[in-house]
Amino acid sequence: LFKMMTTLPLPPTLSVAVPFGRGNIHIARRGHKSSILLVAISRPRVKNAFSDDLYLDLVSVLNSVSLDDSLSAIVLTGDGSYFSSGADLKGNFMPEDDGASRDTLNKPAGQFMMTLLSFPKLVAAAVNGPAIGIAVTLLLHCDLCFCTRQASFWTPFTRIALVPEFCSTTTFVETMGMAKANALLMLGEKIDAETALSWNLCSRVVKNCDASGDPFHRNSVGSYLCHEIDERLLKLPRGHQTAQVFASMVRGRRKSRLQRICREELIALDQRFDSGECLEAAMQLQI
Repeated sequence: LFKMMTTLPLPPTLSVAVPFGRGNIHIARRGHKSSILLVAISRPRVKNAFSDDLYLDLVSVLNSVSLDDSLSAIVLTGDGSYFSSGADLKGNFMPEDDGASRDTLNKPAGQFMMTLLSFPKLVAAAVNGPAIGIAVTLLLHCDLCFCTRQASFWTPFTRIALVPEFCSTTTFVETMGMAKANALLMLGEKIDAETALSWNLCSRVVKNCDASGDPFHRNSVGSYLCHEIDERLLKLPRGHQTAQVFASMVRGRRKSRLQRICREELIALDQRFDSGECLEAAMQLQI
C-alpha cells in the first residue's frame, strides 16, 4: 500500500532535467536506451540538506523506478557544490508534543531508509562534493560510488549526542574495519576523497569533472557514472536483466539483516532524542 501511494509516472524519454514530486529533486534519463535515471538532490540553498519532503520525494522516485520496466538503474548526485549536508535538524531536537516517542522508523527518514534497503535495481551514488551524516551512511547501500576530488565525508553524530544510523554500526565495520569505522563514527573524523577511496567508501575518484555545479552537465560526475554503467554493463547482451540479477544477489541477501539493524539503530536514536540528550548537546553547541 505504501509503495502504491508514493509512486509518480516517469516520462519515457527525458534528456533535459525536470523537477520531480515536491521539487526537492530533479531527474533526467541517461544511457543508450534512456534506462538510467540521474537524480539530483536540488536544495542548494541549504547545501542539499535532507528534509522530510526530500525524503518523501526520494521514496517516491525509488518506488517509481522499481515499478518501471524501462529503467535499470538510479544514479544519485547533488546540485551545486555539495552532495548533501545531511539531515536538516533545525527544530527537530524538541520532544514530541504529546510526549510519545519520536517513532523515526515510520517518519519520512525511516521510510526512506527502508525503501532504499528494499530497492530491487542497481543504485549508484556520484558524490560531487561534501557528504555529511546520512549522505555518507547511505553510500554503503549503493552498488557503486564514484566521487570527485572535491568530495569529503563526515559523520559527526557524537557532536550532538546522536547514534550511528542507516546500519552504519554494521556497514562501516564490514567495509573498512573497526578502527577506521570508529574514527568516522566515534571521533567524527572528516576524510577526503583519496582517503575515502582507500577506506572503501567509494570505488573511484573521478578527475577533471565539470566544476559549475550543474549535476546534469555532460562532464559532471553523475553523467560520468551514468556513462560507465551504460557502457560497461547495460550495453552488454541482456545487460538490463544482468544488472537486476546482480543487485538482487549482492544486496538482496543482506536485506533482512540490515532492515533489522536499521530498526534497532532508529529505536536507540529515538531514545536519545526522547531523553533530551540531543537537545542538551545541540544547545551547548548553539545549533
